[in-house]
Amino acid sequence: MSSEIEIVNALDPKCQVLEALGYAIVGESWGAHLQLTEPIDLRRYSEKISKLQTLGYRMESLPVGTAQQVLELELINNPDYPYTPATAHAPPTYEGTMALWKSGNWIVGAFKDDQLVGVVVASKGATEVNIDFGSVRREHRGLGVGSAIASLAIITNANLGERFFSTGGAIVNEASQATVNSLGFVVDEKWRSYERLS
Repeated sequence: MSSEIEIVNALDPKCQVLEALGYAIVGESWGAHLQLTEPIDLRRYSEKISKLQTLGYRMESLPVGTAQQVLELELINNPDYPYTPATAHAPPTYEGTMALWKSGNWIVGAFKDDQLVGVVVASKGATEVNIDFGSVRREHRGLGVGSAIASLAIITNANLGERFFSTGGAIVNEASQATVNSLGFVVDEKWRSYERLS
């Protein structure tokens, strides 16, 4: 028995065709975009950073020497990533973690008592900066860690002249959607993953 996956924009009439053919929805995901307009106002982001700092966290761009710490964080958090065919987050490896520092990427982290508790990875595309993923240790979630380090990535790139940002995730991950909403992103794409077993 083989599995066939189709990932389709939720507004595409092809969804109805697939459903009529017996395909089942096995995951739903979203895409969101942020455009910074002139005059650029970054106070929303600096306030999130300041708020987290008052709680005793330290945020900074991560050098490649922290790869082992990032890997350990991802190994802890990997089971918590919601799965859909469109948003699959592969189990982390040391080689894959090292590759995060390739040209055009930004890796930003948050520390509490010298322990890495959160990381955001952003990459430069042709027309926008994509927030690829964010990861926060379970005991530090709900405090604004993810939105603060994403804010640092946005400010860093805005100061480099970037004005367009994108991100995405699984619809079942309500916390992730709340975070991107708080950062000013607009969820403007929804996708369905269909599967037919034959």
